[in-house]
Amino acid sequence: MTMRWVWVGAVYATLAVFPQLGGGVVQAHHSQAGFATDKEAIILEGTVAEYRWRNPHVLIFWDVAGENGEVVRWVGELGSVNTCIANGMTKTSLIPGDKITVHAIPSRAGTPVSLIEGLVKEDGTVLSD
Repeated sequence: MTMRWVWVGAVYATLAVFPQLGGGVVQAHHSQAGFATDKEAIILEGTVAEYRWRNPHVLIFWDVAGENGEVVRWVGELGSVNTCIANGMTKTSLIPGDKITVHAIPSRAGTPVSLIEGLVKEDGTVLSD
């Protein structure tokens, strides 16, 4: 083991024991306080605009027709790449233009931001549930 890895391990161990030293980042990363997790998910149908296959969370941007006919771009967060792979998703599961139905936990602030609980393509393929 090189000294570099000893140092990296020491830093992670210190942050695990004293997370406040990391400026709250260690604790805040997985917070869902900004989302209405105490309510039922909403169902949104739309068209994929962008699919970001990356860590720490896979992101999907999709366009939904609003009540007045205007298009609203939503962004939804899934789990990590590894979690998505475990659920059967791949880097090419979605492409811009795909029609999707999303079960989403919306932001408490009323913005078009969500946690994705379920995702189904137009052909019935379930990508996340």
